[in-house]
This record gives sequence, structure tokens and C-alpha cells, in this order.
Amino acid sequence: MSNQISDKHLSQFAWTLWGMMFVFVATQVIHNDSPDNSNECWGYARATSAWWARENLYDTTNIDGFLYLPQSAIGYTPFAVLNHPIGDVLWRLVGLGAFCHGLWRMSKRLLPGQALRVFAIGTFIALAPTYNALRNGQANLPLAALMLHATVDLVEKRWWRAAIWLTIGLAVKPIIVVMILLAGVLYRPMSWRLTIALVVFALSPFAAGGFHYVLTQFQQCWIKLSMSSQPDRAFSDLRGLFWSMGCVIPMSVFLFMQLIAAAATLALCFVAIRRWNEPAASAFMLTLAACYLMLFNPRTEGNSYVILTPMIALPAALLFLDGRRRLAAWILVALSIWLTGNLWAYKQTVHWMKPLACVIFLVLTLRELLRNSIADWPVSAQARPPAG
Repeated sequence: MSNQISDKHLSQFAWTLWGMMFVFVATQVIHNDSPDNSNECWGYARATSAWWARENLYDTTNIDGFLYLPQSAIGYTPFAVLNHPIGDVLWRLVGLGAFCHGLWRMSKRLLPGQALRVFAIGTFIALAPTYNALRNGQANLPLAALMLHATVDLVEKRWWRAAIWLTIGLAVKPIIVVMILLAGVLYRPMSWRLTIALVVFALSPFAAGGFHYVLTQFQQCWIKLSMSSQPDRAFSDLRGLFWSMGCVIPMSVFLFMQLIAAAATLALCFVAIRRWNEPAASAFMLTLAACYLMLFNPRTEGNSYVILTPMIALPAALLFLDGRRRLAAWILVALSIWLTGNLWAYKQTVHWMKPLACVIFLVLTLRELLRNSIADWPVSAQARPPAG
């Protein structure tokens, strides 16, 4: 009983920490009335206003600006209507709430008997790396939340719910297409559900705008995303890591690397669902998808790494509770601290520190994935998902 009470208190303390961070960030947002002060909501609201005014969403003269689908501008409408600061604060509350709930749901699936403790330990590890994404109001935090929820629903074979989360994620940020493709190929029941959901998603803007205007915005979006996928400067991806070492990889070469990495990611996911039981199989898929996005999306920013944070924090919690692999757990904690580099050494670490941490984490993940035995995994065996 005392252990149960202790677990409950730990979980309550974890929720309190999330709440305190939100209040701190909300206070910053309320006193921030400038779009130049790390508040992405200004850009989202401008795009929403442009949509309803039937103006162009995209500036195709450069690689910066609004880099989302037209559905993103439509979906942000409730927050734009509430305006700054209420809409900005609510956007962060929704994103953080969904993220924390996703951590909790994943904790329950990974170790049902000690979910409270997994969530609490995971919170202690994930809190600091999440701060910057929450403060800036970037779409990466709700995107990470949707990927977590979709993964849990894949584990639970709630196929329609997983398809809906992934489709909503496409409106939040197009890079979730990586996980959409993986889920559609790896889980046979997902393929036709995702097809239906994506068709509805693609047609939905036409219900909120004239045919010619919507079609023009889709064309402009394609041009904008094509331009932005070939940046003329370093970002926090694998190319940025090499760039920091004085080796500039041409985009044509990087595109080839992306294709090879995509094929390798799919192959490794197939290995995961054949070698591991659930929930480990789906957790590996999420981890590999996140690593691919961090290293091979040519526009990965420092705050994008919040997508990777849960898959460092929760396995670290499992390893701490396992008791036999504390060294591995502390290595993950160190990587989590490493991901906070933009808080204390941004200018010195901006393009190399986080991708290097991701490379190290990917090596550790592959070592775990390819282990000869699953006997040490601290999760009760469950049915494997259907392979695609």
C-alpha cells in the first residue's frame, strides 16, 4: 500500500511540474506582445487571417515563412479568433495537455503495473527538453503528442483512431507523412482507413474556400515546400552536423541519403514487428520514425527534437525500474540533458549537438532492436500486430 501511495504521489508531483511549467510559459506569453520574440503563433494567426481573406498563404520568394498545408491555417482558426494572448496560451495548453496525456497513455502500455512510476520518471527526464517547444508555441509539441496517441492506438488495434490522429497530424505539420507511410505499410488494417481519411483531408479545404482559390493555394504550397526542402543554410539535421564539421553535403547527395535512410527505416520497422511483441514493436516504429525526421528532414530545428524526447524519457524510466541496466538509463538521461543545449549553449551547439545526440540514440536503439533475446524486456508479452 505504501508503495502504491508513493507511486501516486510521484505521479501527482509530475503533473504539478507540468502545470508549473505551463503557468511559467503562459506568463511569458501574456507579457510578450511582439511577433519577433519566439512566438510562432503570430505566423499561424497571420496565415489563418490570410485564408479567410482569400489571400495567398505562401511567399515563394524564399524558403522561410508558412511551411504548412492549407488545412493548418483552417485548423488554427479557433486560436486565431481568440487572438493574442488568449489564443496563444490556449494553443500551448492544448499541445502540452495532449503531450502529457500521450506520455501517460504510453506509460500504461509500456509497463501497466507501474504506469504511475514510469510516467513520473519520464516526466522528470522529458520536462526540460520540452520547455523550448512549449515556450515558442511551435507545432512540434502537438505533433509529438499526436504521434504518441497514434502509436498507443496502433498497439491497442484501434485502427480508426490511429488513422484520425495521423491525419490531424498532417494538418499540424506535414512531416508526419513519414509515420503515415510506415503505419500504412506495416499495419495492414491501417492502409484503407488511412486512404479514406486522407481523401477526406485533401478535399476538406474546398468546403471552406472557393475551388480556384483552394487549388491555387495547394499549388503554391507545393512550390513552397519544394523550395524549403533545399535550404541554403545549415539546420539541426545530419547535414547540419556535417556542415558544422566543415563538410558541406550537396542537396543531391543528401537526397540520395534520405532515400537510403527511408528504405532502411522501413526495413528496421519490419524487423521490429517480427522480432518484438507489442507495445515494443510500435514503440520502435515511433522511435525510428522520429530519428529519421530529426536526421533527414532538411528543415529540422532545435525545437523539433521534442518529437524524440518521449522515446528517450520513457525507455529510460523502464531501464531505471528494471534495475539491471542503470548505466543504459543514465546514458539516456545524459542524452536528454544534451537536448537542452539550446537553453545554455545555443550559439555554440545549434547545428551539431542535437543531431549528434540523435545519432548516438539511434545506435543505442538499433542495438536494442537487434538483441537476440526479448526476455529482458519488462513488459508482458502480448499479441503481435499484423504485419503488412
